[in-house]
Amino acid sequence: MKNFLSEITSLENYKWTHWAFIFSAYFVLHVFLISNATQTNLAVFQAEAFLKGNLHIDAYFWDTAHYKNNYYVTYPPFPALLVTPLVAIWGSSINSWLISFIVSCLSMVVLYRILHQYMGNSKGKVWVFLAFFFGSPYWYVLITSTYIYSFAHIICTALLLLLLLELSGKQRLGWIAFYWSMAFMTRQMTLFYGILIIYFVLSNNPPHAYRKLAFIGLIFALVTISYLLLNYIRFDNPLETGYSYLDYAGTIKARVEAHGLFSYKYFFFNFYHMLVKGHNLIFSGPELLRVTGVDLFGTSILAASPFVLFAIKSDLPQKMKIYLWITLVLILTGLLFYHNNGWMQVNGQRFALDFLPILIILIASAYKTIPPWLFRLTVLYAIGLNILSFAIHAISQ
Repeated sequence: MKNFLSEITSLENYKWTHWAFIFSAYFVLHVFLISNATQTNLAVFQAEAFLKGNLHIDAYFWDTAHYKNNYYVTYPPFPALLVTPLVAIWGSSINSWLISFIVSCLSMVVLYRILHQYMGNSKGKVWVFLAFFFGSPYWYVLITSTYIYSFAHIICTALLLLLLLELSGKQRLGWIAFYWSMAFMTRQMTLFYGILIIYFVLSNNPPHAYRKLAFIGLIFALVTISYLLLNYIRFDNPLETGYSYLDYAGTIKARVEAHGLFSYKYFFFNFYHMLVKGHNLIFSGPELLRVTGVDLFGTSILAASPFVLFAIKSDLPQKMKIYLWITLVLILTGLLFYHNNGWMQVNGQRFALDFLPILIILIASAYKTIPPWLFRLTVLYAIGLNILSFAIHAISQ
């Protein structure tokens, strides 16, 4: 048993027994979510609508658009398409958190393979692995994935990891086009991963490289056209996803009514919350000594997961780093002008998951340039802060 656990912690030469142990432990850690999960996932409701031959869902639910006496899901359609066969078999009672768990297990296997590509036999692989799944916003997104916005993040993260593995490995064109297109049909900001596709396909000057890019671009364009057509059929405008017809409330309503969905007015608020803001407990009572919650606008990615700072120490080839950082910055820029920073979230910034797979490659390639004790300390801090935040939030509900 001691040797088996040693093999687990080395993240090396895993067999099915290792994965069975890890997935079982992962499941036990979250098993309470299975029995307590409620069906609040709009992807499931949209899948029901597809099976009925409808684009609209049957009734209003939070985060649905109201247009011409119908209710529509505003989120991109791939998560709903993914669960449609399952809804056809088991109905709307399927546990969407369990689906997220299975997809998360897939992400574990894929990240394991990515870390082998970029870290070899380094003993630090397990710490980067733990950082991603337990020291980042990913963990809370998994816990709350009965909601479509978190469910979409889980699906999209798996697609992005698969894309990055394919790009740095076999580079099968069909799979590259599929992962990128479906990621875009889950989270629109993943559009910018096309920059990385250009870099990887052209990096070694392979034969017919531009033809390969043209093929990938054609598939992506066809998928995008189908999305635009879906929008046109629903909202009479190919560029309207339905967000203009959401029933906003409170702060978000005031923002959208005054400045629209995207505006430079949102930049400072989003920049502060994404990159500056520290962890914020809420104290109440006459003496302000009783902790009653956490700030649901979240903690900055730098304060919640300080290990991401090590990405700047990456020793990847200079050209590759430039493409990775350009892609990351473009995604981040789009997020900083958006009317919403991901609220509600108890720690971290869930929108950072759109570029976290890029960061994790930079971090993995930087590990050997960082004192191991320092990296481990930042990971333990991030995991501990997540646990503290989850506990306080759960108690305060």
